[in-house]
Amino acid sequence: MKKLIISLVLVVLVSIVSLGWSISEFASLTAPSSDTPTTKEQLTALKLVGRSLAQSLDDDLVDSAYFIANWNQQNQQQLSLIDEAIFILPPSLAAQFKRDAALLLESDEGISLHYWLPLTSQVLNIKTQLVSPEEIRFSWNKIYTMLFYLGVVLILLVWVSPLIRQLMNLSKATKTFGMGQLQQRIKVSKTSYIGAIETEFNRMADRIQQLVDDNKLLSRAVSHDLKTPIARLRFGIEALEETQKEQLRVKYFQRLNRDLDTMEELVSTLLSYARLDEANIKPDLQVIELNSWLKQKLADHSNIAYPIEYQASESAIQVCTDPKYLSMQLANLLSNAERFGRSAILVRVERQQHRVLLHVEDDGEGIDSNEIEQVVKPFVRGQQSRDNAGHGMGLAIVKRIGSWMGTELVIGRSSALSGARMSLSIELKS
Repeated sequence: MKKLIISLVLVVLVSIVSLGWSISEFASLTAPSSDTPTTKEQLTALKLVGRSLAQSLDDDLVDSAYFIANWNQQNQQQLSLIDEAIFILPPSLAAQFKRDAALLLESDEGISLHYWLPLTSQVLNIKTQLVSPEEIRFSWNKIYTMLFYLGVVLILLVWVSPLIRQLMNLSKATKTFGMGQLQQRIKVSKTSYIGAIETEFNRMADRIQQLVDDNKLLSRAVSHDLKTPIARLRFGIEALEETQKEQLRVKYFQRLNRDLDTMEELVSTLLSYARLDEANIKPDLQVIELNSWLKQKLADHSNIAYPIEYQASESAIQVCTDPKYLSMQLANLLSNAERFGRSAILVRVERQQHRVLLHVEDDGEGIDSNEIEQVVKPFVRGQQSRDNAGHGMGLAIVKRIGSWMGTELVIGRSSALSGARMSLSIELKS
């Protein structure tokens, strides 16, 4: 929104200043130069000439027709003699004409000068193409004003057209998303005026789709994964009702407790996964030295069945992360390596240009390349984990934490142990 306001202010200011300056420069170029006499100066000179001509032509002995013909051929101002009886004026204007012996009239064709010749009872008419300077100035001012406003409107239309298109795309995407197409997103351009709004729409859409997916996940878990322990509980309770032997009753009670533990573990895992939501978590980002932090955390996991070999980086590595959730990711990766490995676990740190890779490797069967995209989904287990305990939530939890904390999960195959290699890609602190 800030970008939109700034661009609007800049467009308005630049358009006003640039158009005003351009029109001013154009007006100065089209204005008559100082060497050219103005309309007022030309009229003053014509009045003097007109009086002299009136005095010269007010004589019966002068061949006025020959003089006027020669004058009209050589001058832009045209002379003509009109009979006084034909030159009809209003009484007040006629009295003024007789008194001053001169009259200036304006029409659409231009300004004309009239002089009374009392001796010959005629009127000398000097027709010009001059226009009143006030009218010229007013006409050009109207043109310049129209050009200015038209220019501002055109510039604003050019500016607002992509905004209208972006708003229409946003409206269309919102309508499509509201009709149930939850995968609908808006392509955000770097030059978009409403890029922040489009980004927030995409985040909202991601959030809603994630909530819908989580609801589906919980529904599937309740309807599928809880069916087995619930069925075993029902059979165990029926067996308890039918048996009278104390030894068998103790055995059935132990099985019921195990089934209850399984159900409790599943519900706890589901709740933990649901809580790992970016909207509900405010990460406590801290700068830590990764080598020493890993050494301390691996010491806390000494109860793992296999020995852990740790290969630290040769130089100190500073990263900005939330130690609590990074520890949760590490714990899930170590638990996964313990479950699917055979006898060894390798933890090592590999430094790259702008990121660092935290590898957790085991010597198990590994994960097939065609299963990598699937095993990070909740309740999805690879072919090698069919006979192992667990619910298929460990890597899903690591993936979800990494999606909002920036610790991306990368799955590959270990070159040292030939098993699975789970790597956390973490950005180095600049």
